[in-house]
Amino acid sequence: MKKIFTTIVLLMTLSFYSKAQQVLKVGDTLDDLRLKNVDGSYFSLKDRNKSGFILIFMTPSCDHCLAYVDRVMALNKVYALKGYPVVAIGPYGDNEKDYPFDAMPAMKKLAHDRGFTFPYLADENFKYTWLFDINQTPKAVILKRVAGNFVVKYIGNIDNQPDEKSIATRKYVEEEVNLLLANRNAN
Repeated sequence: MKKIFTTIVLLMTLSFYSKAQQVLKVGDTLDDLRLKNVDGSYFSLKDRNKSGFILIFMTPSCDHCLAYVDRVMALNKVYALKGYPVVAIGPYGDNEKDYPFDAMPAMKKLAHDRGFTFPYLADENFKYTWLFDINQTPKAVILKRVAGNFVVKYIGNIDNQPDEKSIATRKYVEEEVNLLLANRNAN
C-alpha cells in the first residue's frame, strides 16, 4: 500500500512539475505555432518570412477585447510593414459546444464585421493560451525570430488603458516592438 501511495504522489508531483515547465516566459523559445484561421486555412509562424509577430489573445464576447479591436488593427497596420504583424488567437475557438459566444463562428463574424487584416486563429484545447499563461483577454505576446525559432520578448497588456474612451499613456506593445526594431537597425 505504501508503494502505491508513494507512486501516486510521485506521479502527481511529476505531472505538476511538467505542467509548470511548459509555461513559456520572456526569454524562452517557441519552435512554431500552427492553428486554424477563420478563413479555414492553417496558419504557421514558420511559413511566414517575418522578423517576429505580435500575438493578441482575444475573444469575441469580451467587452475589453472589443474595446481594443481598433487598437489591435492599428498595431497591425503599423508593425506588419516593419516585419511584426499581428496574429490574433481565440482561446476558445475550437470549442463551440462549451463556448458558443467565443468559438470559431463568433470569431469569423467578428473578423468579418470589423474587417480584420490579420489572421484570427482558434486555439486548440487552450494549447497556446496555457503555454503563455494567458489568464485574461486581451493579452499580447511578442515573438522575435531568432535562428528559425521564436524568442518570447514580451507577455502582458497591450497598453495601460482598457477604456476605449481614454487615451493610453503607456503603449507597452509599441514600446517593446520599437525597441526590437531599434536594436535590429543598430546591428
